[in-house]
Amino acid sequence: MMRFLFVLLIGILAASDILQTGMSLGPGLSVKNALLYPIALGLLFRMALTGRFRMRLPIVNAAFVVWIAYAILTWVACITVIHYPGYDPMSMFIELKSVLIDSALFFFVYFYGVEDEQGFLLLSKTLAFCIGIANILTIADLAGIVHLGLTVGEGGVEADRVFGVFGHANDTAALIVCMLPMMLAVAVSSRSMARLFWYAGIFASVAILILTVSRAAYVGVLVGYGCALWLCRRYLPTSRVVSWSLIGLTCVVLAAGLAVALIPDMSQVFAQRIFNQSMATSMSMASSGRTTIWMGAIDAMMSHPITLLTGFGWDVYHTMFVLVTHNYYLDQWFGLGLIGLFSFITIQYQTVVTAKRAIAAENARMRPYMIALVFGMLGLAVCLFFGNLDKPWSYVWVYVGFTLRAAADVVEKAKKPAVQPATRVSRGRVAAPGAAAARAASRRAVGELRR
Repeated sequence: MMRFLFVLLIGILAASDILQTGMSLGPGLSVKNALLYPIALGLLFRMALTGRFRMRLPIVNAAFVVWIAYAILTWVACITVIHYPGYDPMSMFIELKSVLIDSALFFFVYFYGVEDEQGFLLLSKTLAFCIGIANILTIADLAGIVHLGLTVGEGGVEADRVFGVFGHANDTAALIVCMLPMMLAVAVSSRSMARLFWYAGIFASVAILILTVSRAAYVGVLVGYGCALWLCRRYLPTSRVVSWSLIGLTCVVLAAGLAVALIPDMSQVFAQRIFNQSMATSMSMASSGRTTIWMGAIDAMMSHPITLLTGFGWDVYHTMFVLVTHNYYLDQWFGLGLIGLFSFITIQYQTVVTAKRAIAAENARMRPYMIALVFGMLGLAVCLFFGNLDKPWSYVWVYVGFTLRAAADVVEKAKKPAVQPATRVSRGRVAAPGAAAARAASRRAVGELRR
């Protein structure tokens, strides 16, 4: 039953984004929340009744607790002591609950709820299916086959950029960068005709990644995947890396052709953003104004040096500036100081380290998924240096939750010592190795006395 609810929750997340409905039930409450909270309560009751709870990866657990606790503490300080102009207590708390507390719930529900390998494989396929279907339907919408009301930029720097079903173009692109390795692991592990669908979902995702024209995502692929390739080099044969690289380049060329067919001006947008803008002499222009935004935020912190340590408080940035930070790490630093920043980085680091340990374990069936987690997290980490995420966080924490639990289980099983076979004695009895050794020593002592 619990496994069915996990699958249903992922399906509701995807359906609400694909249909562009939001499924809101009121301020701070939606259909996904209405399902998430009972699942979390049911999981707590099951742990209390069975007594089977055991904390895994305590550093990750502690990082989430510190992150949320400090965010709540700064929110309380903002509404009781500081009183920033335009800081609305209720709307900011709803934002805190939706962005941070709900994200932590998604992570912990899937981290502690998925207890076996079969459940992990089912959820991996479910998430890959939902991401693939969403991107296939996005292409169908652009081709006029279906009408989902998806957004395509009409002017300025957003002209002709496809936003997809997961929010802004940069959000959709970052999510694809994170999920693409996992989708490939599902496809490679499949041994039926379903593999054709998995590859179709991958192809559609690559096409949407190109259509977003997100330079942050492209850098995430080049730098993040490159770092992951270096970390996993012992487990990725050179011949396989070369063959998959050639297949990937072929897929990119075909997807680029499809992108141009769907949006004829895409080649001009691509040339403008990738070549003309990226090679501009002005750093601000080359970064689409990011460096100017970053310096404005840092200057505000330097004018109040204590905020370099403490931050200004939860979501205070949006009361001071119009444009978002375009850097998730700076966003955390500005609002929650070094505590919030290092809490998030700790979760990222522990996820990659645990996945790498799981790769080293002798589990051939799970190894592709663990490699995919390293690639996805490092790709996302680079994307977050150039952007913020909004809608995709639910998918990210669901994915990290059940995959990190599987990685922790693989590492734990690999650390268990092998059970030594019992020593057989006469009349079919089985003696413990210690008892057998004691009898042998006794016989040697008797022999010495006789001699």
